[in-house]
Amino acid sequence: MILLILFLFVALAFISLMFLDKQTYVIGGVIGFIGIILSVGLITANMANHFGMETKVTTHKSMMYSATNSKGYGVLLYQPVGTSGKENVYIYRKHEQDQKPTIVKPDLTMTTNRQEIAGNQAYRVIKDTRYVYKNDFWKLMFSIAGNDGELKKRQVTYQLPQNWIALTTQQAKNLQAKMTPKTDEEKAAVAQQQEALAELAQNDPDQAGIKQVQQIKATLNI
Repeated sequence: MILLILFLFVALAFISLMFLDKQTYVIGGVIGFIGIILSVGLITANMANHFGMETKVTTHKSMMYSATNSKGYGVLLYQPVGTSGKENVYIYRKHEQDQKPTIVKPDLTMTTNRQEIAGNQAYRVIKDTRYVYKNDFWKLMFSIAGNDGELKKRQVTYQLPQNWIALTTQQAKNLQAKMTPKTDEEKAAVAQQQEALAELAQNDPDQAGIKQVQQIKATLNI
């Protein structure tokens, strides 16, 4: 609509200057040029500063599943990217039956963090802040811009219960080697631990998962 209005003001200014008498073309020309300036100003304000728009926040929460084939506990893998170390690539599975994990890379609009929660299920919470038009009038005026619902920022929170652990990809690679027993004494100790965990898992699977996470943290010193 704003482009149509701009075109009409341009047409008014052109017709006034080219075909009307002096007194009329002055009035028409002034109105036309003022309209052109205002229209261009509104278009610029909308494109640069989202004039006529406001922000709307929506939240979506979904379950996530272990990135590895761990039993009894969940693993969220991540890999720091960039030089600041503030953002990470995260790896998990959207569905329990997925063969390949989902890899989520950060972008300029996304920030991520991890949060400890109660319970036994891990979640991925997405909080989107988007630009939307304040009312139908402004939406009609600037609909051609195609920026209704434009993403301003996205906050992604990975919520992990006690039976989950977040590991870097390097820590995950080192884990198997560090937990593999090398001597007969270590093998006997591991067998005893596995037996105790298996018994605990039958009675309290959540607590068994927490015990495994605690062992991993102790092994990796994290």
